[in-house]
Amino acid sequence: MRAHVDGETVRTNALDLRETGVSEADALAAVRNPDGWVECPTPTAIHEYVGLLDGARDVGRPALAAAARSRGYDDPEAEALGALRSAVAEPLPEIRGLRAARERIASVTEDVTVRRERVERLGGKLAALRDAGVTDDGVKNAHRAAIVALADAETERVAADETHQRLRREVRAVRDERERRLQLVDEIRRRERESERALALAIEPSYERAQRAVPAGPWRDVLALARVARVRAPLVIAGGPFERATRATACLGAPVVLVAARV
Repeated sequence: MRAHVDGETVRTNALDLRETGVSEADALAAVRNPDGWVECPTPTAIHEYVGLLDGARDVGRPALAAAARSRGYDDPEAEALGALRSAVAEPLPEIRGLRAARERIASVTEDVTVRRERVERLGGKLAALRDAGVTDDGVKNAHRAAIVALADAETERVAADETHQRLRREVRAVRDERERRLQLVDEIRRRERESERALALAIEPSYERAQRAVPAGPWRDVLALARVARVRAPLVIAGGPFERATRATACLGAPVVLVAARV
């Protein structure tokens, strides 16, 4: 790494800032910020677990799994999880217009009713005139036009009903797909747990060896995690058992920044 401290540029994998005013938060931010005063490789996922070492900490299965991934261990669930996450991430279509379609059906249905009544009324009037032996071309033409208008309205109602039914099917399909994805989320969580378990078991022998290779004491487990992981970005160590930064780098196999522990 290359650090810009107090107007000077330092190239080292073992930076000791315990005699300066740099806090652990400042150092960690500098490591994780591409534009910070520490130039170094971009931190990876494991850095969330070991990027800051500031005291004793329980090391659980997720941390061990992250360490295994950092070292390139095969994840038996990786392919399945990738496919499941892709399926869940695919955006669902947004169905619009169902309410408008319902309102359209109500409107055209009312129109059909009105036009049918007009056809029946004119038809009755035309029949009465016929029985009386009277011919009225105006009534006859109005009746014919009313029949055409009724046919058009009925066609429009059929089209509106088809649109409404299609939208209902699409809404049901989206709802069913949403339910299916909720099940996929449950499956993702199950497989993630299986993945963590398998990876943690795979790296456990290496982790146990690392526990024997780091200083004994309350920091042992978290230091062993840092040692067993593959870390390229500097680790910020606040306090701890190391007298010199070079000892910390040699022990953990990673670049380090030592800062004073918080009081």
